[in-house]
Formats: sequence, structure tokens, C-alpha cells
Amino acid sequence: MPGQASFGAIKRFYDGWIAELGRALTPRGADMRSWQILLVHEPDRLEISVKDGSVVKELGAIGHDASLIQIEAFKDKMRGGHPKPKRTLLRLSPDHVLVRTIQIPRAALDVIDPVLRNQIERLVPWPEQETRYAYEVKGPNPLIPDQLDVRVAATRQKILDQALASAGKLGLSPYAVDFHAQNDAEPGMVLLPLEADPAERTAHLLHAALAACFAASLMLGGAGLYLLWERHAETVALNAQVAAAAAQVDEATRLNLENARLREQRDQLVKRKREDPAVVVLIEALSRILPDNAFLTELDIQGRDTRIVGKSDNPTALITMLENAPQFDGVSFSAPTTRERDEEVETFSIVAKAVGGTQLDRKP
Repeated sequence: MPGQASFGAIKRFYDGWIAELGRALTPRGADMRSWQILLVHEPDRLEISVKDGSVVKELGAIGHDASLIQIEAFKDKMRGGHPKPKRTLLRLSPDHVLVRTIQIPRAALDVIDPVLRNQIERLVPWPEQETRYAYEVKGPNPLIPDQLDVRVAATRQKILDQALASAGKLGLSPYAVDFHAQNDAEPGMVLLPLEADPAERTAHLLHAALAACFAASLMLGGAGLYLLWERHAETVALNAQVAAAAAQVDEATRLNLENARLREQRDQLVKRKREDPAVVVLIEALSRILPDNAFLTELDIQGRDTRIVGKSDNPTALITMLENAPQFDGVSFSAPTTRERDEEVETFSIVAKAVGGTQLDRKP
């Protein structure tokens, strides 16, 4: 029915709007809170600390391969402090986290999440779908003011699963998994929040507040209708901002692809320069190797393939001389030697592979 369709459209509009507003009003890091139990996941053990007020006490550590008896004994030890189970924070050690500082344009600050997702594949040595990461904006780069330094901490989902399994053996359910360079009482960057999305909680509170306002507006008559259309105007403005942000993301992606293409071309040129042998060094080496009774009539160098043609009274000895030189490898005749009538020397054609790049050993 037309009335039901209109009601469904209004409900979808309202749900989308309240969700967007909840995300906009939720400050970054709203899910951070003080802990009473801190679990630090090390490669071979789980370190446990408890906090009572401002006093932090280290309970000790338990290995990941601990027996059931050891686990139960440690549970009893933890119960002595009477910590609240919901105050448990799981922290990864630096051995389990890859930390990088990258630069992004200052103009991309408003769209930093998609920009980081676009770059995360080249930041970590494992597949992107196995990656969990967090970041913090450090501020302008000291050398490039229009670039921002962003500190990224990343880990694998497998490591998070192992850490949560170790916490579960002790009967603890962390509210988050984070990382901090210093093992202190302050929370670090959250790699995996395990509580309800703070934006959803904010949206729920907003919904309740708007419902109360709407009930009051019904009693005040037209005030409620005015409030509704005012919110609609805010939504239109928000959608315009989202569209502008999407355009910035597309531009940032294009620039990143162009930068990657130019960097690849530069790397290829640098690699070619390093790998190709220096012609001057090869000629110098040949001048030292060839004896006085031998001379060249032709020298052809194509990359590493080198062909020398000349005359000598003992071409076979030249093969040994070139093989002993560090600049050549794979030395052989490319054609049989010949001797012209009335000549005491033979014509030879030798091919070899040049060894090394721009740092060819100049020693004879």
C-alpha cells in the first residue's frame, strides 16, 4: 500500500540519519577506559597485572602451554584481588606488532581511513584480509610541512585469536585488544574493540533523546514538525560532505596510483643502472688482460654479453686469461680460429658474460 511504502521510506531515512549522526558525534577513542586486569601477550607467555586504584601489582606470568592445574592455580591467585571481569584489557607485545610511520597529505586528514586502507597492503608482509591495524596522527612532518606523520600499528588476525584464546583459558573476556610501545597503565592504540560499537551506543542515546523531544513536540504542536525538517536539512548537508569526501578519496587514490607507477619506473631505472656492467671498466680490464702479442679488431658489448674479435699467436691462452679475470664468466670461442696466408697470427672470436654492475672489481 502507498501509505506503508511511505512509512518504510521514512523509517529507512531515519535509521540511516541517526546512524550517521551517531558516528559523527562519537569521539575517536571513546571505547577506551581504565583497566583492572592487564594481560600482556608475549610470544611464550601471558603476563598478568592487576590495578587497585592507582596501585599496579604484577601477578606473574603463565605459559601458553600451561597445564590445567597451573591454570586453575593462577585463577585462584587472581581471585584474591577481586578484580571486576569487565575491566580486562588484552595488550600485544611489540614482538607481535609491526609499527610504521608513514606520511599522508595534510588535505587527506578528513579521509584518512580509506587512505590507510588503500596503503595497508604495502605496509605489511602478509595478506590484507588477515590484517588488524590502528593508527594515530602524530602531526606535521618536520621536513615536509604539508605532510602529516601517521603512526600505524598492525598485526595478524591469527595472533589476535591466539591472544584471546590464552585469555579465555583464564576465564577472562577482554573489552579490547590494544598495543602500546611502553607497557604502562595508559591504553594504547586499539587493534580490536570487543564491546558494542560506541557509535551505535551514541545513536541509541540519540534515538531515545529524539523520542522524548518528539513526544514533547507533539504537545507543542508545530514545533515537532519544524524540528524534523531542521534535522532533514542537516542530513542533506551531511550527505553533501560525504560526497565531497568521496571525491577526495578518489583523488587521493589516483595520486597514490600515479606515485606508485613513477616509483616503479624509478626503481627499474636504478636496478638497470646497478646491474648493467660499466663499459669503461670492461675495456680497462681487457687492456690489462690482453698480452702485447694480441690485439682487438672488434669489441661488441650488449648488456652483459661481450664479444671480442682480434688476432693473436696463441688464442687458446686468451681463454685462460679471461677466465681468470673477475670481470668475465662463461668464456668460450664463438667461432673457430683462422689464419690468413702469410700471417703468423690467428684470428679469434671470443664471447663471455660480464660479471657485476657499476661496482665491478677493478683488480686484474
